[in-house]
Amino acid sequence: MALESGSRLGPYEIIAPLGAGGMGEVYRARDPKLGRDVAIKLLPDAFADDPERLARFEREAKLLASLQHANIAVLHGLEEADGRRYLVMQCVEGESLAERLARGPLGQPETLEIMVAVAAALEAAHESGIVHRDLKPGNIMVTPTGDVRVLDFGLAKAGANASGSSTDVGLSASPTRTYAATNAGVILGTAAYMSPEQSRGKPVDRRTDIWSFGCVLFECLTGQQAFAGETVSDIVARILQTEPEWSALPPNTSPRLRDLMQRCLQKDARRRLRDIGDARVELEDLISGRVPASGVHAAPATLAAPRAPWLVPAMAALVVAAALASWFASRALRTAPAASPARFVISAPRGQQQFPDGVGAAISPDGTMLASIAADSAGIPHVWIRRFDTLLPKMLPGTDQAIVMFWSPDSRFIAFFANDRQLSKVAVAGGDPEPICDTKVARGGTWSRDGVILLAPYSMGALYRVPAAGGEPVAVLRPDSSHGETGLRFPSFLPDGKHFLYASMPFDSSGKVRIYVGSLDGRASRMLLRAETGAIYAEPGWLLYTRRGTVVAQHFDARTLALRGDPVPLGDVALASTFGSAPVLTASANGVLAYVTHDKATQRLAWFDFAGKELAATAVPPGYYAGLKLSPDQHHALMTVVDAAQNEYIGLADLERGVVAKVSPPDEAATFAVWAPDGQRFAFMRETGHQGFVVGSMLDDTRRDYLDSDPAIKRLDEWTADGKYLIYDRLGGPSKWDIWAVPLDGGGPARALAATAANEQLATVSPDGKWLAFISDESGVVELYVVPFGSTGMRYQVTNGGGGTGTWTPDSRHLLFTDVRHPAVAVIADVLPGATFALGPARVLVHPPEGLAGADPARDGKRFLGIVPAEKARPQTVTIVQNWTSALRKP
Repeated sequence: MALESGSRLGPYEIIAPLGAGGMGEVYRARDPKLGRDVAIKLLPDAFADDPERLARFEREAKLLASLQHANIAVLHGLEEADGRRYLVMQCVEGESLAERLARGPLGQPETLEIMVAVAAALEAAHESGIVHRDLKPGNIMVTPTGDVRVLDFGLAKAGANASGSSTDVGLSASPTRTYAATNAGVILGTAAYMSPEQSRGKPVDRRTDIWSFGCVLFECLTGQQAFAGETVSDIVARILQTEPEWSALPPNTSPRLRDLMQRCLQKDARRRLRDIGDARVELEDLISGRVPASGVHAAPATLAAPRAPWLVPAMAALVVAAALASWFASRALRTAPAASPARFVISAPRGQQQFPDGVGAAISPDGTMLASIAADSAGIPHVWIRRFDTLLPKMLPGTDQAIVMFWSPDSRFIAFFANDRQLSKVAVAGGDPEPICDTKVARGGTWSRDGVILLAPYSMGALYRVPAAGGEPVAVLRPDSSHGETGLRFPSFLPDGKHFLYASMPFDSSGKVRIYVGSLDGRASRMLLRAETGAIYAEPGWLLYTRRGTVVAQHFDARTLALRGDPVPLGDVALASTFGSAPVLTASANGVLAYVTHDKATQRLAWFDFAGKELAATAVPPGYYAGLKLSPDQHHALMTVVDAAQNEYIGLADLERGVVAKVSPPDEAATFAVWAPDGQRFAFMRETGHQGFVVGSMLDDTRRDYLDSDPAIKRLDEWTADGKYLIYDRLGGPSKWDIWAVPLDGGGPARALAATAANEQLATVSPDGKWLAFISDESGVVELYVVPFGSTGMRYQVTNGGGGTGTWTPDSRHLLFTDVRHPAVAVIADVLPGATFALGPARVLVHPPEGLAGADPARDGKRFLGIVPAEKARPQTVTIVQNWTSALRKP
């Protein structure tokens, strides 16, 4: 019996039917508890009539529910209502690959992007002993952001042994087999994508998915099925007896890709590709350029380091530049363009450290100079200029504390943002910097030939214009709050000097940013694409951005402002910017690219004493971690984890067993985790859509959302010791952070604790509930302050000349903090008794181990858990690519 729209099935409100098939009817429904849409699949009556089959399916559903992967649609549960069994699944928006292929075949780049995600999904399933058994274009969804989800593991069979072979053929996919004696006439698996062994009704294992994978890959490239026929019998005969029409493949299909399909479509399963992970590696190599694809000649790329946008830029050790390498690079760059791309690596100036960020280098518009930001031994950054016709770089005086820069269109000036909150310009030929305007936070700028500078002077908010000669900035384009926009960043002028590219915040659930083209005249903006980073325009008619950490180029008509064709990988891997939405490379007008690269080291967790001596390692494996928070019992830790696919999630680490369990939603980015004082609950910040807080439990899988309807940008600080409040930072204006508290368990609305014209951030409440410590820039310098918690009172300034986040000891009798006057991670001061707040003299407490990237002290006051490098990273360098467009030409 079909379900009507508006009816209910258990707690779910049916919205509309999505489809039907042998495995049941599918509906879109609304989950009122979590406020999200889900997909409801009603199981066939045969399941209710066969207790053994239902029990087996329930066991398999439990396995599937444990399968967490970014490219697999999540199974939320198997439930029953009104005597009907049904699955509750993630509702994936977008179009199926079948719908996309109905419009024609895909190009090779788009095919590679989709199928590498499909391979990754199957690999995760196979490693968990799960075989899909019904892989086809109709079960592959491509979301509006370009993400890929594999659906409908309803036919999947958990492997019965370690090899992955299925010994139960009662539900194996035969095109003529029906469910028991129900005469349902269901074909388990779609005939055109079945393996020979599946067509014969024999036992199947993971190799049947590899066959189906090859069929889908062939169809993406040709637009036709590998094995087609008018009837099921015709299709099965062709699967068993004939080969695909290999001549239908496009002439420019990579030989390696053709070979991969042939290995997937071996009729003898014993000769077939044995592991889908091998297919994933082949496809990734084709995407990255490590294996030459037809039409793309790419030099070997360095391996992509996982992107970690939550890290604050840190100055890493750097090898001294080699004079001969610089001379060779400069000679090559002065010659005529080569027939193929030429790549050179340039190190930082002698005694300097290259700014480890995607905005740390910029090629001049005329292609003759490199500007880069590098720091001296005291950690103070400056802008350096390296002309390619000279051996030695030159520092530009007056550019200290530069953090973001960009060129004038005539290559005569550098405009730069500095920590003194000013945008200035300085002549490359020499002279004092000239102020242009005041700013708050640097989020990019661009300079037109008409003398207009377009800039993002706040971390969130509008884009402004200002004359290059100086003046008062005027807003040009503001965020559209009706579409959830919170900030516009990193503008880049197009050749006409009227239109520009920019990035729109916030990131979506897959960590991508929306790239728009806007206009100085205020006309409506147009969205171009979603990407991992900001995009730049490069002559002659390309947009450059990154996908999966690799630089890609896509045709762009600067006159019609429209993209054309598919993105083409260049085989270059750029360092992701810690600003996240910033472009990671720059281009000259004559075919030269520049970008920062480095090899980020993996990290490990270890115990240290306060002298910085390692006491013991933990069992947690090396990875990429941040935001460390020890549990009250000191046996677990919450932290932000970045996986190999660049996804951020909250991991719960068992320090003794070394297991890191994912506790945040599988399809959402999450950061900033904190513990409840009872050690049984925790909270973290969900980055998807409006940033909200999720409270979870160590005892069960219950979740409760807070503040997800508040569109403001937020950052979670801590859970108070009395268990009553979550303390967080809230962006209340273009560049104005305040400190707020949200009561838990129905304690009322959120309220501000510290909200002035200055920025207040990173708060912590003393365990006795008396004092609130936070940092503020009200004096013009970031200092640590303390005020009474929950009431108005005088601010007590703790540091003088610069300070950082405070930490209270469990007895509230001591305050730990950073202070620029002490060369240590933390100093400690006694909280003096009395009605007003007072501190005794500060003394050095912690000397950091080398490379410390995060720490949390134990309650015994004698040790701390720290994040330190697990290996030595190579220093940051700048890569120069000459004649990059030749990488796009066919041989």
